[in-house]
Amino acid sequence: MIVVLYNNNMENVKNKMSCSGQNCFENDYFNSVIRDGSISHLSYNGLSVEQNPNIVYPFDKLISQNKPKRVLEIGTFAGGLTLIIRDLLDNNDLHSSDLITYDVNSPQYLIPQVESDKLNIVVKVENLFSGDYTEFISENVKNELSNFIQQDGCTLVLCDGGVKKNEFNLISPLLKVGDIIMAHDYCYDNAKFETEIKGKFWRS
Repeated sequence: MIVVLYNNNMENVKNKMSCSGQNCFENDYFNSVIRDGSISHLSYNGLSVEQNPNIVYPFDKLISQNKPKRVLEIGTFAGGLTLIIRDLLDNNDLHSSDLITYDVNSPQYLIPQVESDKLNIVVKVENLFSGDYTEFISENVKNELSNFIQQDGCTLVLCDGGVKKNEFNLISPLLKVGDIIMAHDYCYDNAKFETEIKGKFWRS
């Protein structure tokens, strides 16, 4: 398979990626390991990323075409994807685009990188949702997110916290026309997950 880069300035992103210490893209290393039934761990600038490395291509295209003014990420985890998104924004001359990432746990290795490199990333250790994820934890939190999203220009929202479906359902009414909301590793049916997705490539 030949992959055509949407942005010619991708080497700085690819060079920060490592798949269990190997080059993720050489001989399609990451995907070939998965096909063999093994596991490969992706890291970005030393921080874990719970993604396939090839996500840099569609994300780069998405950012290049839509030019988001801000990104709201729910679920920081280690912060590898956060750094990828920041670099892709910068690659597309969107240096002034804001990036806020939320998690209930502190991303202890991301914060020093953000501070030392003076990256345009705001890290917030905060619980946004009720215990059962049926509502925002407070009206203040809802208003804070709404005010951020409702600013002029495209807002990109990434739902990758504890309950993606509920996060998507709660945040999507806050969006305006032209905004984008995405949910990671979600499957609508447990039976479908067990039979068609678990241990295989995600197709939906």
